[in-house]
Amino acid sequence: MKQFLILSLAVFLLTSAGFSKQPVLKKAVIEPAAAAPGDSIKITAEFSGKQKDIRGITIIAREYPYDGPTIHLQPCKDKKENIWFFKGAVPYDAPNEIFHLDITAIDKKGKEIISKGFENQSTGHTGTIKFEVKY
Repeated sequence: MKQFLILSLAVFLLTSAGFSKQPVLKKAVIEPAAAAPGDSIKITAEFSGKQKDIRGITIIAREYPYDGPTIHLQPCKDKKENIWFFKGAVPYDAPNEIFHLDITAIDKKGKEIISKGFENQSTGHTGTIKFEVKY
């Protein structure tokens, strides 16, 4: 009986550890990669796991963390894939330069999703996308 109880507890702990795994950023893309002010853009970010495992995703330009707009991604309606997106326009006052758009994703427990290789950055622990504003 004692062995059965220990075995059951071990199986429970192993399965619950597998389900509590934090989502991972698979890829993030901005289309087009270069655009002029006023042009339409689309940002997509794909994660492992399910949409309900993520509370929210924001993007901030590293070069202008306090002055630039904060972009909030929305989940796609297709719940089979964990894809988040933003559709909008390049701001009319955006300067002609290359930007690093830092991605911050928060899981359902309120913890930031930190991707491998992004641990020691001051912003955007989940990922980064390069984007160029061209006149």
